[in-house]
Amino acid sequence: MKIFNIIFLMFLLTACTYKTTPVIVAFKKDQIAINDQGFLKENSFSKKIEVYNVGQLVFVLTINSKNICVNNKCYDKKLFIYKLNPKYPDNLFDLIISHKPLPNMPLKKIKNGFVQKKGDIIYIVTTDKVLFKDKSNNFLFLLKPLNMENNKKITKK
Repeated sequence: MKIFNIIFLMFLLTACTYKTTPVIVAFKKDQIAINDQGFLKENSFSKKIEVYNVGQLVFVLTINSKNICVNNKCYDKKLFIYKLNPKYPDNLFDLIISHKPLPNMPLKKIKNGFVQKKGDIIYIVTTDKVLFKDKSNNFLFLLKPLNMENNKKITKK
């Protein structure tokens, strides 16, 4: 019984651990316009994007299997995506964050990734960024991993 408790505790602790990646986030839709640095936090149950401006948390997007929460206000995932655009797949944000292709869109491979275009929608995935842009719906979502090495300024005197 003791071994079971230890295994369960280890599973519980590792399952809730987030993988954290510093990112630059741009999110534009209606009255929300974000373009700052933050963190992408992922675990086996959810994905969370936290954006900071001058050290203050200004935007949080949390995605799990059933809900999407924006600044702690939660919505049914399918309904949220449907309101963005009924043509978007229900798992749009999951696909974007996971760098996976969108269904029912032609895919063109490019150096370090791929591009998908259909009508006013363009979706670009490379090792440097993930960009989803829908011109007709005035919606933009960009995730760009922040390379901390390139962010350091070196000055010589």
